[in-house]
Amino acid sequence: MVEPFQKCLSQVNFFCKLLGMNIDYRGDSETLIQFLRSHKYFIAQFILFNSQNVSQISWVCEAVITGKSFLDVTYMIPCLIFCILSIFKGVSILYYAKYNYEFIVTMKNLLAGLTPSNEEHNIFMKTIIDKHVLMLTIIFKRMVNIVAVCLIMFALGPIFIMLSNYYKTKEVKLELPFIGYYPFNEYDLRIYPFMFLHQWWTSLFATLMVCGTDYFFFTCCTFIQIQFTILNYDMEKLVNDGSSSCDKDRLKELVLRHIELMRCVDIMETIFSTSILFNALTSSVIICITGFNVSVVENVFMVGSFLAFLIFSVVEIFLYCYYGDIIMRSSMNVGNAIYNSCWYMTGVADRKLFLIIITRSQTPCELTAHGFAKINLYTFSSILSTAWSYFALLKTMYHPE
Repeated sequence: MVEPFQKCLSQVNFFCKLLGMNIDYRGDSETLIQFLRSHKYFIAQFILFNSQNVSQISWVCEAVITGKSFLDVTYMIPCLIFCILSIFKGVSILYYAKYNYEFIVTMKNLLAGLTPSNEEHNIFMKTIIDKHVLMLTIIFKRMVNIVAVCLIMFALGPIFIMLSNYYKTKEVKLELPFIGYYPFNEYDLRIYPFMFLHQWWTSLFATLMVCGTDYFFFTCCTFIQIQFTILNYDMEKLVNDGSSSCDKDRLKELVLRHIELMRCVDIMETIFSTSILFNALTSSVIICITGFNVSVVENVFMVGSFLAFLIFSVVEIFLYCYYGDIIMRSSMNVGNAIYNSCWYMTGVADRKLFLIIITRSQTPCELTAHGFAKINLYTFSSILSTAWSYFALLKTMYHPE
């Protein structure tokens, strides 16, 4: 039962290793020097990445002060927010490395402890695991496709703009994927190719940090959902037909598994709550401004870039809210599973034990945005509503010259 989890982790690790990290890193026994040595590749990339962020922030500040084009500012803001979001996500994975390791070890132990009691039980467990892992794999592939389109469009956008300008004016005007403030002339032919590659690599690095964290989050949620589904099945089958008592050892085993699952959710809350908070706060702004750019930008290549980015932003926050909702509902179904069992055939002592489990399950396991808001589908609808309000306000305020 551990193999599907390990396979999904290897997909997450692919993104992390490109960044110079490892999702299995323990993070609790290294000195600062050892940490710097083991993550030197990531640190070097991180410094270069933030040099680009500083140039973009400088340009946005100057643009606001000097009153530059409103469209140019809105063009940069979603990209800049996305880069800052990627910092929160990438650093959180590294900062909470020991909790990542603790979750992985705990989940592997829980999966290894799943022993089928009969052939029907074995088929049920394999069906549930295959079903949810298949869904997770499809999500991985679809997200990778969207990200790939987004990166390609942002890379090719400046090239098509230069070709379009050359066709109209017969002059070559160099363009870069992003606007930034630099202490040198970035359009100098000796520097331009390196700047183009650096900016495209910056977008790739930010995307890897976001996707690596997102995929790890989706993997954790998927296997918690699998565990809760199997736990609910076992709870429902705890009392056999015609029996007047339950197996106390089996009940103890299921209760301990339930406690470990709740601890796994608490570990996830520790790892992801800060990045989820920033994600929730910025999603409305990113969706709003990106949608605004799609509606007002005239260049078809830039529209395609922003449209791909808009789809990615909406799908990302939806999946966070969807999985948060799934965990909440799965944890509450433990009480329903007990209620659907043959509890009424047991004695008073057993019924009291069942009542304690049902009462505890009424308080669901939840993921939050650092305790400020619960992450579920209601939150997603609220984010979209806020984004639409901001979008309508921007459209009202925008008056093209």
